[in-house]
Amino acid sequence: MLRKVLLIALLTLLIIFYNVVPSTMDIAAMVILLGVAIFSTILFFTNKEKQEYLKGQFLKHSNIVILGLLIVHFQLYLDYILGNISKYENFIWANQKAVVKSMTLSTIGLISFYLGYLYFKKPKKVKIKNSNETKYSVKILTYAAALVLAIYFYTVNPLYLAGLYGSEDMGMIATYMALLFYLLIFAIIIQSTRNLRIENKLPANLLEYLKLMNPFLVVIIGIYLLSVLISGDRGPLISFGLSFGSGYFFVKRVKLSFKKGILLIVSGAFVFTFLGLVRSVDKKLSFTEKIQRSFDDDKVNYDNYREINSILPQTKELASSVRTLHHTVNYVPAKHDFLYGRFQFQQITTAIPFFNTFNNLIFDKLSYKYRGSGSFITWIIQGDNPTSGSGTTCIADFYFDFGVPGVIIGMFIFGYFIRMFEINMYGIELPSLLLHTALIIYLSDALYISRSPVLFELRSVVWVFLVLLINKYIINNKIRLA
Repeated sequence: MLRKVLLIALLTLLIIFYNVVPSTMDIAAMVILLGVAIFSTILFFTNKEKQEYLKGQFLKHSNIVILGLLIVHFQLYLDYILGNISKYENFIWANQKAVVKSMTLSTIGLISFYLGYLYFKKPKKVKIKNSNETKYSVKILTYAAALVLAIYFYTVNPLYLAGLYGSEDMGMIATYMALLFYLLIFAIIIQSTRNLRIENKLPANLLEYLKLMNPFLVVIIGIYLLSVLISGDRGPLISFGLSFGSGYFFVKRVKLSFKKGILLIVSGAFVFTFLGLVRSVDKKLSFTEKIQRSFDDDKVNYDNYREINSILPQTKELASSVRTLHHTVNYVPAKHDFLYGRFQFQQITTAIPFFNTFNNLIFDKLSYKYRGSGSFITWIIQGDNPTSGSGTTCIADFYFDFGVPGVIIGMFIFGYFIRMFEINMYGIELPSLLLHTALIIYLSDALYISRSPVLFELRSVVWVFLVLLINKYIINNKIRLA
């Protein structure tokens, strides 16, 4: 209880401070804010875990989400305090007058997340096992995924696959095929792990888990991820890896220790840094030539990596997303009014196919910049003719709609649901199909959700859930009738 009182007191002080923040990049103020963020994080992680199945479990939604929040919303502030970044880096700070205010907003959002997580109460009566649940085949979905992958390779832009990710589009048809492949694979992983839990099949190790999950599935996922790796993209490696790997812990109920978890993070950080260096090498070279060239420091083009110095070079690309928050706070509400729920509403309705056709009846302004917070920030930074997306952060997304109250309420609810996902993943024999879908998808993108709208993955949750329902009630019924 004392922990919650302290966090509420800190939150209250931050709300007051937000209205009187200095209009300069005051290092003393930034040190205090960073201290508050560190202190609140210590309070959170020293909270005694009451659920036995979560004690010592490193692979939790909250751990990965908080890691992302700290990287995106605090790493570059620490770099500035340490002298790694100049206050004249306009690419990062946008406007020096908005920086301390943005950092205060980030700290408010972080504490609100902690409070939402801590206020979740596990239901006293939990249905331990759904006796009506039966096993459902995923063979048709697996064959469909293989077919979709073949169409993807047939239609994808060869230049994209040659390593020009970020410079060349994969093509419209290939883009849809990649999305459909994503939906099918996640549906297969979710249903397959449910089948294993229903049959009470506990793999002895990770290798046996791969065999139980169908080697053919592992092969097609591997082929797709290899193509992603060669193209220069890195996001799917994390999302697919987390979704597929988390199934092992869901089925077997084992715990990933803190030491192993840290080792995985450190190893992954170095691998992704290396891949980033490979991606920065001359686009005209082959993938193997890029790898060879990346080992030669004199020949690597570091343009994308020398813009800023950082205490953690492995994550500075992710951390640079905080610049979008600076642009947001600088522009709204001084130059544009709040959106009052528009962006959150649009994120929810994207889960409904063809709903965008009704936007003409709902909203007056329908230009590119009003498609979402990412589009709006891109317009703020690049104007009416953007060359690429500038992105957003979860704090900026909530701030756009309702200001500080939106950040507090939005991050509180987000923390509440993250705790609910953890309870259902490890503490319930078999969660509902919809909840199982949500917890796996949000775990797969837990690291990157800090630089995207929190509701961005809602569309994936609904669409994967629909695929599972089709497989359950239509495909499997036809198989039985046949």
